[in-house]
Amino acid sequence: MAAVTESVDVDVPLHTAYLQWTRFEDFPQFMDGVEEVVRLDAHHHYWRTFTGDMTREFGTETVEELPDERLSWRTVSDEPRQHALVTFRAVDAAHTTVNVVTEVEPEGLCETDAAPPFTQGRVKGDLLRFKEFVETHGRHDDIERSRIAPD
Repeated sequence: MAAVTESVDVDVPLHTAYLQWTRFEDFPQFMDGVEEVVRLDAHHHYWRTFTGDMTREFGTETVEELPDERLSWRTVSDEPRQHALVTFRAVDAAHTTVNVVTEVEPEGLCETDAAPPFTQGRVKGDLLRFKEFVETHGRHDDIERSRIAPD
């Protein structure tokens, strides 16, 4: 699997950044190619993505979640094989560093020869859009109220 690592500093408190990132259903608003993410239960999500001219549907499961510190997930099937780890570090009371490590194994000759779905530029763009999104929409109280209670 090829790994991409990127980070961004956001102008919100640690807990606000963490809560917003755990709202997977908001991913389409800042992640390129993500059309839909549906929470199935506390640990599983359904994804629909579009890359190039290809739509993919797959499930993910939470591998590890330490509130306000880290969140990782992986696909539950072999295609596409992906893993992501997001860590959060308080810079100070009002600023947070969000670090993303994404690994993906391309499927077949088309994806191997074409631009991979998780390039450095794409992940950086997603993080910059997350920064704008959380700084604009990420009021802690609103995020907390809108979360789905874990199972």
